[in-house]
Amino acid sequence: MTLYFENRYGEWRPIAECANKIDVGIAIKQFLDEHNYKSYYTRVWDSDGWRHYDVGSWSEFFHWQLSSDAEVPNGSKSST
Repeated sequence: MTLYFENRYGEWRPIAECANKIDVGIAIKQFLDEHNYKSYYTRVWDSDGWRHYDVGSWSEFFHWQLSSDAEVPNGSKSST
């Protein structure tokens, strides 16, 4: 399923296709490394067919699509 990054403006963009949570962890770490961001914690929760990842930014998040029925929120510039 698709891993998305949500920027501070609420815009989602796909960053990786991930088969499991290990792939998600690797993709998030690579993304953070590429942007020189150091995460000191990760908070994770599930809702509405998504697994959400808060990596310590107050306004940016990662979202992993758990269900093929899960839709990217309206108003985002990305689509599923």
